Amino acid sequence: MNKKIKIKKETPMWLGAQRLMSRTEPHTREDNERKLILLTAKVIGISPFGVNILGNLPYINKLGLTQKAFQYNENLGFEYSWDKLSVDDGDKAICKCRIKDKKENIELTDWVLGECSPSSMKMSTLKGYQNHIAQTRAKNRAILELYGVKIHEEMMTKIYELLSRKETTPAEKTIIEKIGNPVASSVEEINETKETKEIGKKTSAGLFDIDEEIDELKALAIENGAVKGKEREYIEKKIKHPVNFYNATPNYISIIKAQFLNSVVKQ
Repeated sequence: MNKKIKIKKETPMWLGAQRLMSRTEPHTREDNERKLILLTAKVIGISPFGVNILGNLPYINKLGLTQKAFQYNENLGFEYSWDKLSVDDGDKAICKCRIKDKKENIELTDWVLGECSPSSMKMSTLKGYQNHIAQTRAKNRAILELYGVKIHEEMMTKIYELLSRKETTPAEKTIIEKIGNPVASSVEEINETKETKEIGKKTSAGLFDIDEEIDELKALAIENGAVKGKEREYIEKKIKHPVNFYNATPNYISIIKAQFLNSVVKQ
């Protein structure tokens, strides 16, 4: 008697346009992912196709970052320089990107490096596309260098507004609270190297060892008038949006620190 073999349908780790274009049933994982994409796009102010889901968290992709950059300056131009071109599937590619204002003819960033080797690619099927990915990473990093803090400030302000609205449902609030940290990176930056997997496990569990950075931020708050034990509330009051230490990353803490210092300087 022949046994029926069940074929397990694999779902890709990263989802974006696929989830938007597919039909979903209410209250399913797919429906929640769709809502997460739409709310993330709303918070950041970009097309839903500019957002990908990776490991149940949202990330801005190349399209989303480019859209955001041109919202700030429609005269942007991107220049590229290659340190190393990949010529086969096992090669490493190194690309540099610089952003200019074409109208003013001025450079807005220094050369920003983007690298790609087979070991830093999350999907084996992408081998052979090292040049494309290195160029994409260089462009994304240049945009984040120029506008990363501004994007994050706007995003956190919008999150605070949405969480404060009475019409925002508890289910929507749960989804919105997922948005904060991951979008500080682009989806093309996320790798599946052993090192990244280990960091990812710690981060997702809220165990990222950044106590020293958090302590420095709290000490900075106390120096500027915060009461000990109430540092987070004081920082939130100054920068006008919620602060989450539980699932924080070094990049997130550095952005909060920059926002706080900026608020202190404006006093």
